[in-house]
Amino acid sequence: MKICGIELKGNNAIVVSLQFDGTNYTVIHKDVKKITLKDTDLQSDVQDFSKELYSFFDSVVFDAIAIKGRAKKGKFAGGSVSFKIEGIIQNSKYTVAIFPGATIKAKLKNTEVDASEVNGYQEEALRAAVCYRITQ
Repeated sequence: MKICGIELKGNNAIVVSLQFDGTNYTVIHKDVKKITLKDTDLQSDVQDFSKELYSFFDSVVFDAIAIKGRAKKGKFAGGSVSFKIEGIIQNSKYTVAIFPGATIKAKLKNTEVDASEVNGYQEEALRAAVCYRITQ
């Protein structure tokens, strides 16, 4: 099973690609770490972002996409750009699941997540992908 974990930060979709063999996983496609939406007001930039993202998804042929959810209101609420990016991802042909940070933390409470093969900023995306796998 191939799962793409995504964390949305600013105008970036931070990605981690995992290949699962049971509960064990391997990080694949290490060359793609984030995909950036340049100017959210320009239709051409939004279309370019969509094409780049969908092309990446299609090149790997993921079984599912797992997104670390953002707060919808309050002090730590996600910005409008991240909601736009989330909508683009949900509009893909792949199964998409969104997990709030608290859910990821609870589901992975007794699970060791090895983040040694990813950059520090990719760790939350990795945790979202592992969370998806455990819930299936």
